[in-house]
Amino acid sequence: MDSIFIERMREDRRWFFIMSIIYGGVFTLCLYRNMSGVTFPVMTAVSLWFSVLFLRKVGITFQKGTIRYFAGILLLGISTMLTDNGFFHFFNSAGIILLFMMAMAHQVYQDREWGFTEYVKKFFIMLGTWIVSVGELFRSVGKKETAGAANGSAYDSVDKCEHNSPGKAGKNTGPVLIGILAAALMLIIVLPLLMMSDEIFLHIFGSLFRFLNPLHFIREIDFANIFGVILTFLFGMTALYAFFAGLFRMNLGGKARRETGSTNYITGITFTGIMAAVYVFYSGIQILFLFLRLDSGLPDGVTYSQYAHQGFWQLLFVSLINFVTVLVCVKIFEDNKTLRILLTVISACTCIMILSAAYRMALYVKEYNLSFLRMLVLWFLAVLMIIFFGVICSIYRKDFRLFRYITAVVSVCYILFSFSRADALIAGYNIRNVGTAQETDLYYLMYGLSQDAAPQIAQISREQLKESRMEESAEDYFRGIMESNKELSVRQWNYSRSLAGKSAEEWLSDRE
Repeated sequence: MDSIFIERMREDRRWFFIMSIIYGGVFTLCLYRNMSGVTFPVMTAVSLWFSVLFLRKVGITFQKGTIRYFAGILLLGISTMLTDNGFFHFFNSAGIILLFMMAMAHQVYQDREWGFTEYVKKFFIMLGTWIVSVGELFRSVGKKETAGAANGSAYDSVDKCEHNSPGKAGKNTGPVLIGILAAALMLIIVLPLLMMSDEIFLHIFGSLFRFLNPLHFIREIDFANIFGVILTFLFGMTALYAFFAGLFRMNLGGKARRETGSTNYITGITFTGIMAAVYVFYSGIQILFLFLRLDSGLPDGVTYSQYAHQGFWQLLFVSLINFVTVLVCVKIFEDNKTLRILLTVISACTCIMILSAAYRMALYVKEYNLSFLRMLVLWFLAVLMIIFFGVICSIYRKDFRLFRYITAVVSVCYILFSFSRADALIAGYNIRNVGTAQETDLYYLMYGLSQDAAPQIAQISREQLKESRMEESAEDYFRGIMESNKELSVRQWNYSRSLAGKSAEEWLSDRE
């Protein structure tokens, strides 16, 4: 049975439909071919405002706990405008959608009672319901609405039939169309004769035909833009309407049952005991030979530098496996003190592995400079370390809201990362830590990073650029930035691109 909220939405279909049309228009104006301009944060604020209006229309009051989600969404919107990095543009948008879904779930459902697995499962259900609810736009009028309309307007219909006389109007339509068709056929013959008989008439009609020529209009019309605008409008309008139609169905359930593990804990102790023994031995090696640098125990032919650079991706993969393993063990096995201790040992050893992976990556960066991928990995390892603190808490506290903890950690850390303008930090670090500008390093800074890096690149002296034979490439790089920024409209203004344009202008004006 459908929720009362979806029934209210169907009763006020016209209001929701009109509001969705308005939203689609604003969506198109702000985001059409402009996913990183100044209108992006405007669109996030507009989306939040429309969501509050939709909730109030069906009688759902705004909850204070939703503010934290709205704050994260607005910060991600602002961050998008401050950077030219496509990675952040994409994941900021994805983060906005996820936070918006969480905010609306918090508004409608008792999400405090959901565990980790329930949250993940119900998010997929929510996404599927969103897609399926697109059909609400084309849903026929219900029986109650039809009956009410019929009863309420019976007498008006009789009056309209008597006064409008549609039958008489229909009789005139046919003769008018026949007259128009006959005149058109006649003009095909007459007009050429008249045009040949008089030069002035020929000139006037010739100009008129050139102006009204359908081929002329087709050549002038930008069909690609028209199609793009229509598609963007329909997407924005449909996405909003379908999302709330799915949300108001209330099909995710209320309070979830907290089921304890039923599998014999002896199996869990045996499994985790073996894994913990291996991980403790491995962690000891990391402490002795990587952190304390006891080189005497290294294998023959392996230097400390080579040893430190090996195994990073393997450690990262094992850490992710351990994260899933601990969660599954807590879920399926019976509660037991020994099992909890072993799971804690595995988690602690995983933290050591994360530190080992981060230390290896730091050594690699010191040797081969910083790149966006390396910076992203270091950020991810830091986040994973913080998440494991929550995992350890969940081992001992069954009521610990692990999913909400992970969401908060990832959201806060990602928002800070998105505001860091990572490409500028990477360029600054590499320029400061390289004695002479290398050709391959400069190519990466110019063409491997976004325009965020331009102000840092502009600080490289011309002598260094001449030594590395990169002065001409730098000039082409900055001219390209100037040209790309000239084509931007006011609504496409972006802080990072604007800063890059100023740096390029100053660099080009200072050339000898």
